[in-house]
Amino acid sequence: RINLMNTENLEKKKTIKDFLKSNLKIFSIIFFILILLGIFFLWLDYTKKTKKINISQDFIDAKVLLSENNKKESLEILTNIINKKDKTYSPLSLYLMIDKKLVDNPNLINEYFDVVISIGGLEKEDLNLLKLKKAIHTSQNSDENELLDLLNPIINSKSVWRAQSIEFIGDYYFSKKQYKKAEQYYSQLLNDVENSGYDVGDLKRKMKIIKND
Repeated sequence: RINLMNTENLEKKKTIKDFLKSNLKIFSIIFFILILLGIFFLWLDYTKKTKKINISQDFIDAKVLLSENNKKESLEILTNIINKKDKTYSPLSLYLMIDKKLVDNPNLINEYFDVVISIGGLEKEDLNLLKLKKAIHTSQNSDENELLDLLNPIINSKSVWRAQSIEFIGDYYFSKKQYKKAEQYYSQLLNDVENSGYDVGDLKRKMKIIKND
């Protein structure tokens, strides 16, 4: 019985050895491919990190140029960063561009917002903030439907930017003297923030103006 087991074990080992020998070329190719994939992913990670470092340095350079009042070169760098669609520095570049009033053309700003909003992988609240800022900065040249398309998804969610979006739309209608629509949004906001510590003084003042109109 022991001899039979030993014979079976030897046959199994021989079978495995024969299998490995006959498929040695295939295993070598697979091993080589795995090595290449490892090298590729290491290179890809290195490239991404290097690109991020370069973009961050470009952003710093743009800020330095602004401090030296060199707006033209700073604008060129910031525009380039926006078009690179970096999740961190493209939005920051757009905000800096707007804050420093480097672009007078509202249509161009609108285009830059579209570029940044289209960046894949943005955090949900970062994307909501971008949409709110786009609504604020383009409201003079956007119609009602465009603003609602931007902000309704935020208003109908639990976003941290929900209250600001509701108030902005209310203010938009208030500035247009569309008081009934403004009142709907102000009332909604008052109900939402009644016990949240949100400053409702200005809202109540506007509601009073609407009722007295």
